[in-house]
Parts: sequence; C-alpha cells; structure tokens
Amino acid sequence: MINFLGIGSAFNTQLGNNSAYIKKDKCFILFDCGSTVFGRLRSLNLIDDVSELYIIITHTHPDHIGSLGELVFYSHYIRNIKPKILFPEKNFIDTILGSMGVKSDYYEVLSSQNTIINNNDFCMEISFHKCTHVDLIPSYGFIFKFDGSTLYYSGDSNSIDNFVLEGLEKGTIHFLYQDTCGIDYNENPHFYLGRLAKMIKPELRHKVYCMHIDPKFARDEALKLGFNVVEAVINPKSMP
Repeated sequence: MINFLGIGSAFNTQLGNNSAYIKKDKCFILFDCGSTVFGRLRSLNLIDDVSELYIIITHTHPDHIGSLGELVFYSHYIRNIKPKILFPEKNFIDTILGSMGVKSDYYEVLSSQNTIINNNDFCMEISFHKCTHVDLIPSYGFIFKFDGSTLYYSGDSNSIDNFVLEGLEKGTIHFLYQDTCGIDYNENPHFYLGRLAKMIKPELRHKVYCMHIDPKFARDEALKLGFNVVEAVINPKSMP
C-alpha cells in the first residue's frame, strides 16, 4: 500500500495537502507536491538518503504543485540529484517551474502516457488517464502496478471512468484511491461521498480509499458505508 503525507483538500490545511509516496531503498516516488509537501518531507527526513526521486503530478493546482520548485531546488543543491517529473503536459511543468526561476536542467520531465520505473528488484508501471476536474487546466488520474497489485489514483476528479469501475468489479484493479468530498453542488470539481456510495457496490467498498477530504467530509459516515479513509504518516520509523 501507499503512504500519505497529507490527506486534505486545498482549504483543509490542518490535514495537509493530499500527497502520497512509496519509498523503496533509495528510490522515492511522490504523488503530487502541494504547498505543504516539501516541509513534511523535510520534517520526516524522508528524502535524506534518496538517490532517485520521481514526482508524479496529477494537475497543476497549487495544492498539488505548490512546493515543487522547492523540492527541485533542494534535490539539485543539497541532494545533488536530478528528479524526474511525470506529467503528460511537459509545457505546463516547464512554464511553471521556469516562472519560479528553476532551470530546466535541474529536472527531467517524463511526458509519456505510460512509464516504467525500474530500480534493481523494484518495478512500477504507471499509466496516465485524463479525468474531469476543471476546465482551465488538464487533470489526470493514473493506474499503477506495484508489488503485485494494480491501483488507480484519481488525482482530483468529479467522475470515475467506467474502466475503473469495471476493473474493481472484475478484480483487475485491486484498490481505488478516490478524491472524495462532503458537499454536493452543481459543477462540483470533486466527488461527493453520497455519489460514491451510489456508484460503488457495498461488496466492493473495502477496495476504495477516500482521500483529498474537505472540512465537510464525514469520516464516520464513510467508514459506516464500508469505505476506507486514508491517514497521514506521523512517524515513518514506527511503521511495520
């Protein structure tokens, strides 16, 4: 399973910006890099011994890339490594980082829809899928295969594609990490918990993890419905 640095929506700052990671030996894979993320990485000493850094970006809202520039600078000046940023729209990343004064030779953008990360005995396959969130910028979810499991990570999205639902049903997708909120209104860019309950059969809900939760999200209700709710890492050294 994956670990979370923060589990909150943009305005749910107490819970930190939603971001997850996988660490294997000296290889670190980060899912999004919002405004609170770099500080959490440093305070938890998670990247002190890292020699390979991959950063998967789902979209370019500040709560998903707000500290990306800091992480690239830190990687270059302190860790002496060149992070690889995975995002299908290379020009967005180059423009944003360039406006922050981050030189393009400090990082590498991997813009393929499909990428394989190989690190000795560690292998992870990633496939981006466009999703609906807002009109102004492109947004993506992604499937990734890791440790014998296939997972779908929604990023920010107000819909769930049929192939994800079918994958859960057939068992070809083992777990779904879904952006879930506690409010429902027209043109909501996020996915309302009530809609999730209508869409996911009760017998499949143990495979679904609610994330990116807003202040109105009812954790107890989600658990009662049979869903999981992600939790942020407090001290990674205490984990089994």
